[in-house]
Amino acid sequence: MGRSYKIAVMAGDGIGPEVTAEAVKVLKATDIDFEFIDCFVGGSAYLENGDPLPPEAEEASDEADAVLFGAIGHDYAPYEIPRKVLVYLRVEKDAYANVRPLKLYPGVYTPRRNCKPNSVDMVIVRDNSEGFSLKHSGLLGNSIATDRRVITKFGAQRIIKFAYDYASKKGRSRVTCVDQSNWLYSDKLFRSVFHEISERYTSFQRDHKHVDVTAMLLARNPRSFDVIVTPGLYGDILSGIIVGMIGGVGMAPSACIGDNFAFFEPIHGTAWDLAGKDVANPIASILSAKLMLEWLREEEAARIIDAAVTEVLAEGKVRTSDLGGRSRTSEVGNAIAGKVVEMQTQDNALPIAERVEVQTS
Repeated sequence: MGRSYKIAVMAGDGIGPEVTAEAVKVLKATDIDFEFIDCFVGGSAYLENGDPLPPEAEEASDEADAVLFGAIGHDYAPYEIPRKVLVYLRVEKDAYANVRPLKLYPGVYTPRRNCKPNSVDMVIVRDNSEGFSLKHSGLLGNSIATDRRVITKFGAQRIIKFAYDYASKKGRSRVTCVDQSNWLYSDKLFRSVFHEISERYTSFQRDHKHVDVTAMLLARNPRSFDVIVTPGLYGDILSGIIVGMIGGVGMAPSACIGDNFAFFEPIHGTAWDLAGKDVANPIASILSAKLMLEWLREEEAARIIDAAVTEVLAEGKVRTSDLGGRSRTSEVGNAIAGKVVEMQTQDNALPIAERVEVQTS
């Protein structure tokens, strides 16, 4: 038994509580000691209690080692109300780096021909605090809407440095700056900072591309990229291209990381049409929990969760409808949690992961 951790769980709205519950289930299946603090936040919390982010939720996030997040938004709560939660987590807590590792797992259908497992394996690092950030927008009456784009030298420096440091830690060799510096002044600044920071990381391959060219190249061959660093909006759009190749948003996790705080969430939204039906894919949330373990430096447990997801998908017996199956959300969580327990009872879990790779390649 290693360290114990206190995790604030902000499941939120829509399918958030369902998928987050499965991530918690998988975390409980590890050999790590967790204390989970449930925080009622989002549109549903506002409708029930008049506050989308009650003081006790803020206190829990301050005390916790990390935050596990679901999704927020509600048709009966004005957009600005539940968004208060994201402003707090991203901006006020300064979780400035949004990290999206996107990978094609075995047994998952992709529209690309002859696409083998791991043929899509890349990371998008996008800025979470600048660009078209949550605090730089507004409405003037019913006829004028504004979104102000802000990029500072400081913000660009730290997200680009973060991308290089992340690439180094994960053994990746290439970092690509994506912008639209041919016509946006803010992107000219972002690219100039990229060149400046790159001089400190001479062991990496590095290049830069405009966002429209990047979109075309990603659609052709996602293997031509390794780590992309970019302002927020571009990262969100480019993620959508890759997500379409790896099985959809139910397979796409993310981490939002600052210098002293981090929260972890699937990139999908509330999906109210699926809420309460026990049919949503929880794997993105489970993989987000895996990213949380990596941030907590529990690398072995994170690797076991990834191997468990890999094996369940490779077997193909348990999968939700978005992946061509009929399984329930809870059944997928049970299967992955069971694999985690199984792997931990063996002397060494690594051969299982290797066996999956051999069987599916």
